[in-house]
Amino acid sequence: MKVHWTNTAVEHLLSIYEYISKDSPLYAQRMVDRLTRRSEQIATFLILSAKLLNT
Repeated sequence: MKVHWTNTAVEHLLSIYEYISKDSPLYAQRMVDRLTRRSEQIATFLILSAKLLNT
């Protein structure tokens, strides 16, 4: 499942990146990567949960 990011969510993600990158661009990128991966994991979990409930 593809996660759809709203404009507001993207703006928040960019704000998080900009804030953290003041101290460490590396850790800022890691955090953004972690958040985007987690959103994909949640989407996958929801799909699997729905399939299990329908069986």
